Amino acid sequence: MDHVKTDAGPGSAEHTRQELIRLEVSLPGEREPKALELPSGDGLLHAVRQALGLSPDTLLFAFDNDEPLTQAPPGRKALRLAAHKARQITVMVNYEHLTKQENFPPSKTVFKVLQWAVSKKAYELDPASAARANLILLGEDQPLPRDASIGSFVAPGEHVLTVDLTLKDFTNGGR
Repeated sequence: MDHVKTDAGPGSAEHTRQELIRLEVSLPGEREPKALELPSGDGLLHAVRQALGLSPDTLLFAFDNDEPLTQAPPGRKALRLAAHKARQITVMVNYEHLTKQENFPPSKTVFKVLQWAVSKKAYELDPASAARANLILLGEDQPLPRDASIGSFVAPGEHVLTVDLTLKDFTNGGR
């Protein structure tokens, strides 16, 4: 885990005794999130950008939130963030001979996108099929981790994610 120490500055309520917040930040095109520990407080989002070398126009979302953060949520000891320059990612889901698409914030988890894909808003799978469903990147043999942000599977600068909806059983090695 990367440890980054910053000072909130004199006059800040956090200046005398800062509480650390554990952060897991998903970045575009990187499957493994970055782990940070930073002082909580008003400068947290700036400190995250600085620690990870993110540009000021990179948006930071709390996982599954629709809008980027403008300030850190108070009182948190841990926070999962998704960093991306786009407010929305177009997710294209292939199933059988059809492709359906929907726009999602990059902070949405694979699980939330999967729920949409199996719902009546997309493919309307029966409950038994929906329970077995997974999303998988084109050409890969393992499903996407359901707790990952979709933004982490989109290359930097890209705004489209194309996946297959599969009912393949992965519990026993996919057989």
